[in-house]
Amino acid sequence: MSLAPLAHLVKFHSDRFIQATGSSGPSASMWTYLWDIVDEGYDNVFRHLKDNGLDSVSLATAYHAGKFLAPHNPKRKVVFPEDGTVYLSPKSSLYGRIRPLVNSLVKNGHSLESVKKAADRLGMQTRSWVVCCHNTPLGVKYPEIVCRNVFGDPLHQNLCPCNDDVRKYLCALVADIDSHGVERIELEALQFQGYAHGYHHEREGIALTPAARLLLGLCFCPSCMRRSKSHRFDLLLLKSYVRKALDGYFEDPIAGAQTLADMGGLPSELVEPFFEWRTAEVTSLLGEIAASTRSANVRQLLHVDPLARKLVSVDAAASARTTGGILALGYVKDGEALRDPLATLQQQVGSAEITLGFQVGLPESGGKKEFLERMSVAREMGIKSFNFYNYGFVPLGNLQWIKEAVGG
Repeated sequence: MSLAPLAHLVKFHSDRFIQATGSSGPSASMWTYLWDIVDEGYDNVFRHLKDNGLDSVSLATAYHAGKFLAPHNPKRKVVFPEDGTVYLSPKSSLYGRIRPLVNSLVKNGHSLESVKKAADRLGMQTRSWVVCCHNTPLGVKYPEIVCRNVFGDPLHQNLCPCNDDVRKYLCALVADIDSHGVERIELEALQFQGYAHGYHHEREGIALTPAARLLLGLCFCPSCMRRSKSHRFDLLLLKSYVRKALDGYFEDPIAGAQTLADMGGLPSELVEPFFEWRTAEVTSLLGEIAASTRSANVRQLLHVDPLARKLVSVDAAASARTTGGILALGYVKDGEALRDPLATLQQQVGSAEITLGFQVGLPESGGKKEFLERMSVAREMGIKSFNFYNYGFVPLGNLQWIKEAVGG
């Protein structure tokens, strides 16, 4: 789709962001789960955030399963979230045949709406954190909407971005969230994913190289086969290669590991046009989602590492043109290691806003010293908007790192 009609939305969203933050100083938001807010108390959580320099909460509004350690949760220390649910009361008129699964907390009176009211009372902004194409329960319920590998096996955790029902569902969900007046909608997993998942009791009897794992997760579902034709790209040629390569790998994993040792060994004449086509599909979906909103900023989550973006078919420059900015995960420990990929990213997106996401927990963050070094590099390079992961996972004392870094 043409992105020209989105120009007025980009300007509107950018103006609204400036009004919301009230200054050109650093903006800081915390990725947060509703169960932590409910268990600890709304006001307690928001005061912890505000007292440590956070001016916004990024609430998980559509989220997946997990097994999470919650060190400062007063009611439980291990949390198993309900898989693939939303944390709002859906407006049924917006949706087609795919409808969201509603979390039980919503049925007990807790939701995006209640969080926003609490944030408003303390003068904080509310952002919505939405996991898009990763939803196992919907994939199991509607197997025709999931990615399928070259053998036709469904990858139930991966909703295919090319599927029309998936696209309609995501546009409806984002429009629904937008109607709650949130300041920003953050889109995680708006991309093609892959074979690896972390599913319960995953087992493999052979070692998979990165290239083999990539091929095993490529989607050849009917929606992909149909939409690829308009791109003048023959997906059947790639499918034939992938099937032959993986059959050979499974027959002789030792020899296969040499043939598929790394990404560089894949045939570029097949793989490069394929990635180009998939990236165009993800960009067009983002455009449709952005056009479905009226008031909120939309930001696509992507990795600061360019190879990671390529493998999931996300174009940072196109994403920034579509929405006015990006939300980049700077998940590196060494601050200096952030400098080169961030500079490349800034060059690609031009004047569009970059929000950087950083780890605050242990051991992922490295520690306070490493965290402050990353923040120092980012601010030196002109970054003024940050997200931090994750309120429920980190010791409360780690929030003081944020206060020190943003001058709260």
